[in-house]
Amino acid sequence: MEDKQKNESRTEMDGETDLSQGHLEKVLEHYPFTIQNIRLKSSRSGRTIWEVETDAGTKILKQAEMKPSRMLFIADSHLHLQQNGLPITTLHQTNSGGYCIGAGDYAYVLYDKVEGQEMIYYNVDQLRLALEFAAKFQQASKGFNAIEGGKPRGRLGKWHKLYRWKLQELEGNKQIAQSFPGDAFSVMFLAHVDNMLERGKQALIDLDKPFYTDWVKQVIDEKSFCQQDFTFARLVEFNSEAFMKELHSVTYDLPVRDIRIILNKVMKKMSVWDHDLVIHMLQSYDAINPLTEDNYRVLWTDVSFPHLFCSIAHKYYLGQKTSWSDEKYIWALQNIIAVEESKEEFMQNFSDIVSEIKKNSGGKKNG
Repeated sequence: MEDKQKNESRTEMDGETDLSQGHLEKVLEHYPFTIQNIRLKSSRSGRTIWEVETDAGTKILKQAEMKPSRMLFIADSHLHLQQNGLPITTLHQTNSGGYCIGAGDYAYVLYDKVEGQEMIYYNVDQLRLALEFAAKFQQASKGFNAIEGGKPRGRLGKWHKLYRWKLQELEGNKQIAQSFPGDAFSVMFLAHVDNMLERGKQALIDLDKPFYTDWVKQVIDEKSFCQQDFTFARLVEFNSEAFMKELHSVTYDLPVRDIRIILNKVMKKMSVWDHDLVIHMLQSYDAINPLTEDNYRVLWTDVSFPHLFCSIAHKYYLGQKTSWSDEKYIWALQNIIAVEESKEEFMQNFSDIVSEIKKNSGGKKNG
């Protein structure tokens, strides 16, 4: 994209942020399409989606409750991935050459609707496609020069701070749990919290090793980014590959953040840390974007940190899930404990597992 186009005004509206037909038509006037029909698709978590029938096919209009500068950064990242060949929906320009529209504390983007097969976490072949996509995403993100005016997010070099915060909160939740001796969730939580704290503290110590700091420097030099939350909800299977139908968010961080998130999501659904399935998933990633042995040490560190255990305690003691019963909270905690405990053997066999990943992925052990 030419500099002239990149520097044109992206904040093209002021005032209205309602969901009326007239307001939507006013937004869509900024695009070079003839609008035939607008249909509300979903509205939740500060994001509203409409399907828009146009003379050039069906489009998706997304309204997000965020500052336009933040959406500009995401849209610019989307365009970078699109131009570098990632299987991702086409993002559309406005008549003046911009890629998002600002309206107060809201922002809009318009992109193609993508039809494809739903991807599910229990399908081994689709897990392979998803991890291959994650690897392609990382490769396509390299060389990103963010546009001026965009508001980025990043955690590069900030894992120490994140780990410390989570450990401090876990210590605080331990004290809260001790004040509720008759609470079933707290009793179960207290039976495992010390082990989780020990693992978390060891992971924090491991971050001081060169394999973490050196990789942070490398990723900064590469100018790459990852997703903020890698989920199947934004993917479909299309032409025998995973295809991204919406870029929700991005952040500057190590690529293993995406890998750790998807591993934890899948294993939580399985209610056990399935060693063979994890190896299958990592082989799929490594065949496209090989990681070094030191890179895998960073992944092992992040996987060993009790992110899931911290998360369920955070939700329970802050009462975030108002619709959840005590029984559902207890079931969720039991499930996470089962995953964390079955993970131990995997974590202790680093060299053998990395060798197995490399043997079947075709990658090189030392990068």
